Amino acid sequence: MKHLENLLKDRPEFLFRKIIGSSFDGVTITNAKGQTIWYNQSFLQMSGLLPSQLDNYTAEELIKNGWMEDSASIEAISKGVTITKSVKYSTGVEALISATPILDNNGSLMYTFQNIRDITELNKLKHQLDETYALSESYRQTLQEVQQTSGNQIIYQSTLMENIIILAQKFSKVNTPILILGESGSGKDVLANYIHNIDTRANSGPFVKINCGAIPEQLLESELFGYEAGAFSGANRNGKAGLFEVANSGTIFLDEIGEMPLSLQVKLLGVLQDMKIQRIGGTKEIPIDVRVIAATNADLEKMIREKKFRQDLYFRLNVLSITIPPLRERPDDIIVLIEHFLKMFNEKHQFNKSFSPSSIKFFLSYDWPGNIRELKNLVERLMIVSDGNVVNETFIPANIRNKINHTDDNLLEDSIVENPDVHLKSLMDDYEKKVLSHYLAKYRPMRRCADVLGIDLTTLARKKKRYGL
Repeated sequence: MKHLENLLKDRPEFLFRKIIGSSFDGVTITNAKGQTIWYNQSFLQMSGLLPSQLDNYTAEELIKNGWMEDSASIEAISKGVTITKSVKYSTGVEALISATPILDNNGSLMYTFQNIRDITELNKLKHQLDETYALSESYRQTLQEVQQTSGNQIIYQSTLMENIIILAQKFSKVNTPILILGESGSGKDVLANYIHNIDTRANSGPFVKINCGAIPEQLLESELFGYEAGAFSGANRNGKAGLFEVANSGTIFLDEIGEMPLSLQVKLLGVLQDMKIQRIGGTKEIPIDVRVIAATNADLEKMIREKKFRQDLYFRLNVLSITIPPLRERPDDIIVLIEHFLKMFNEKHQFNKSFSPSSIKFFLSYDWPGNIRELKNLVERLMIVSDGNVVNETFIPANIRNKINHTDDNLLEDSIVENPDVHLKSLMDDYEKKVLSHYLAKYRPMRRCADVLGIDLTTLARKKKRYGL
């Protein structure tokens, strides 16, 4: 500390020029007339102004000559207070400028000190996030309804999911069985819960879920339909109500219905037709009032051909069906889901973390074979293993990086044609067409696609037209 005090005393100008001059932010000092008397290299790079312009013209003259859009120092000089404003320079850099007046002991203005910070990338990210969070009014209303009824949320922004929600709302008004199809991890159970919660049944009965593939065949029947006292060895002496009885006046969700044994499929078909169940070992039919929602990631039509699923049960379940598209087909939902999981795990683990723009770009480029479940698990993992409050791309697992890179490699390999008559320009055009076709199909709307590709929307539209995409 003593050394620094001596340096400040003996060589103040040297210290000023070295420290302020090497600042990443732009720095300028103007006198009381608005003449720039000092500036660093960062300011020259941001503004595109030349030393000859700064040395010979006041801030007002720089603006008058069209070399600069605006200056905070002019207002700071006239008002005698710190002024902060944003300015866009001819270089395309958007900057946040704070001009602070420096007064002498008599309160007279001596200089203004300006700090200029490049906020171009920050504004670009803000614009992207503004678009992402510009949720439709119908989404806000739907989300509010879900939060009010159960605390469960369906997080989405894409038109695909908006159509799914509209369909689910229509289906919730009738008691016909519903079949939800979709890949593993796509949110079938969340949608089933949502349908229950927007139905009047949410006030009269519970939502009961059972995974048909997680319970051994010999136990699944008793779990679904219950049993009477003494029905089998080891049974409860008072008998037991099955889940269909527990769900009476509510909803039963049969997850992984494709895993249900054929012997139970026959019994389930009878329940759907008559709305009555019979406990194991019992002789009495018990009437029930239950909404049945089934879900699977299996190809039931293929299973029917292979004699693994009953066709008549399929027809009974498939009257009202909803297919949830995989996450790779609705990239618009990725950002809002990330934000949702960030908030969830920040609260759970007492963190205050966020993702860098570069890491979000990886998220948007990945195909998510595990869908929302994989996204959720990865967000939590990255938040736990990362250092600091900003999770950057260095923490993205290698398997995700490799899959993203392989996609681009395959596009390139497909564009290479072993033909001596094909010129480099033709190869490059063919590759560009394949890349654009791939990204246009993956990222919508076009503005998001342009952002991911790092080009402006006008350029993307022109190339799209050129290649007839």
